[in-house]
Amino acid sequence: MWFVFEAEYAVENGRANWNKPVPETMAWHGPFASEAEADKVARGRMWAKVDTYAHRARVVDLTDRRDAA
Repeated sequence: MWFVFEAEYAVENGRANWNKPVPETMAWHGPFASEAEADKVARGRMWAKVDTYAHRARVVDLTDRRDAA
């Protein structure tokens, strides 16, 4: 199960701190059936906010693998 995590990040000393997402801007998109589908959404979200310096959309795999033994 694939999701896209999107957020703007804190800017400190003129640089984005990729470890500090701004809570008000965090969003989850999905679930998606495949990584390719989630990647298309992530790329679209990145292009939608291409002018925002400290913005990122990441593909996240949240597949439950506990029973996959």
